Amino acid sequence: MNKRHHKGKALGPGKHGRHLMKEMSYAEAEEKFHEALEIDPNDVFALVGLGDLKRRLKRFDQAVSLYQKALEVDETNKYAMMGLGDAYRGLHKIEKALDIWLKYLDLYPDDYRIMTRVADGYQRLGDLHSSKTNYLKALEFNPEDTYALMGLGNIHLKSRDEDRALEYFVKVSSIEGGSPWALTSAANIYRNRKDYQEAMVYYDRVLDKDPRQSYAWHGKADCLRGLGKQEEAIQAWEKAMKYGMKPRIALTRIGDAHRNLGNLAKAEETYKKAVELGYDKFAYLGLARIYVQRNQPQEALNLYNQLRQREPRDSHVEAERRSFLERFPDLV
Repeated sequence: MNKRHHKGKALGPGKHGRHLMKEMSYAEAEEKFHEALEIDPNDVFALVGLGDLKRRLKRFDQAVSLYQKALEVDETNKYAMMGLGDAYRGLHKIEKALDIWLKYLDLYPDDYRIMTRVADGYQRLGDLHSSKTNYLKALEFNPEDTYALMGLGNIHLKSRDEDRALEYFVKVSSIEGGSPWALTSAANIYRNRKDYQEAMVYYDRVLDKDPRQSYAWHGKADCLRGLGKQEEAIQAWEKAMKYGMKPRIALTRIGDAHRNLGNLAKAEETYKKAVELGYDKFAYLGLARIYVQRNQPQEALNLYNQLRQREPRDSHVEAERRSFLERFPDLV
């Protein structure tokens, strides 16, 4: 049987394997790829397909071997090169991934998807200048490449240029209804600036897409607290906790809100629920403040002393303890 006939016979099982992989029938897909490789061990289509399957299953070492074998047969195969770079990235071998992607771009210089991968790789290595250069180059080919736009936003955020970062995040959020990642990033910047109303616009857009997004509920709750809407903040933190926020942290925030409302008994109950789940500095501080408000200084001092033992280098804890002792000098 000649070589061309081998390739023809291998193509059918290989295509079937691809189809099964799209349907997430991975075991059956692997069988078909192996069937193709039994017919022709050098069938590049089946080698790359099986490599893609192993990569999807996070078996990156196996994927690397398959892509390398495909490249031994066809050294310029773009799918094998792309997959090999991605597999190295999965193994956290960013330098090796960059070597492959850069070789790819030498052969296929107009592929903005790989430019974005190169930029991501440089960003992971801390080379923000090279990263920015490649993101901007990708945008020359596709001005609405959301990965490149988000990458540039993150670079400007790391460079402490929030205004430029916000421009990119807002632009991404306007493309195809808005990426939750971009919406959350924009919301966080507005929240950090204490522009709570604008931040909530973006958190609400995230929650319109996914009402179970705990981080957006937490961000919204923090904004509501900043606006003095403590009861609404409590409801939002309860939602955040329901959908995955760590209960200890959420309960501490809820305790703070009850204390701000003057509901000291409810606040105390909530803080105690939090510390039952583990040590929390802010829950301890909240309880100490309640005891001060109730004129129970000894109980407060006990907590401040515990905090001092646990947080010996925390200047905020020490300053609050010192202020407390100035108010109650007889306890010294």
